[in-house]
Amino acid sequence: MQKTVIQKNTNSFSRLISTTGLILASLVLASCSGAANFANGDSQKRNEVTMIKIPFMMTFEAGSTSLSDNAVRQLDMFMMRSNVSYGDELSMDFPLNRDGGLSDENQKRLTFLTGLLKNRGLHLAAEVTPYGMSPSPNKARLLISRYVVTPPRCGDWSQPSTGNYGNMNLPDFGCSTQASLGLMVANPRDLITGATGGSTDAEKAAKSIHTYRTKKPAKSSSGASSGKAKKK
Repeated sequence: MQKTVIQKNTNSFSRLISTTGLILASLVLASCSGAANFANGDSQKRNEVTMIKIPFMMTFEAGSTSLSDNAVRQLDMFMMRSNVSYGDELSMDFPLNRDGGLSDENQKRLTFLTGLLKNRGLHLAAEVTPYGMSPSPNKARLLISRYVVTPPRCGDWSQPSTGNYGNMNLPDFGCSTQASLGLMVANPRDLITGATGGSTDAEKAAKSIHTYRTKKPAKSSSGASSGKAKKK
């Protein structure tokens, strides 16, 4: 009789341990499945910045180191259609010699184009940028290198926030701020490398402050006209 009671107690204890083990295992699996949603510590949505190149082929007359008037008009039309603006990088692609350099004629053509674009307020890189197949003789390719930003798509809060034991941010957290920054920045390249500041000029800064403090404010034309009206 005593042996039977001991055996029943032992079986009950074994079942209790098994049940407890199953419960603990379920809790562990549930926690792991929730934590799997936050396995990546850097899952935030960000702006995507890519660089595109816009080519334009131009033709020089044989033996000439400058473009014809018609070729200049075509170049101006291309620049206007491409909406060249701040942040765009301009470079040229010429036929190269076997040593990778420019012939004297093409070097003079590059100098001509540099001055032409400078008169239009644009900077042309001094280094040649090979792009695709080499241009034919008496031809040159202008390249506009432009950085384009694609803002992230926001508003997806479908990921459950439970099981976030590492206190990580949800992917859409701060998404609207990222998108606004991408739409506001003047040069998307700054989102990759940033811009280096110039050296400080204390003398110029002090002069500006002195002028601000001592210069009398200018009278507006409307104020002057109203004053005359009052005198009358």
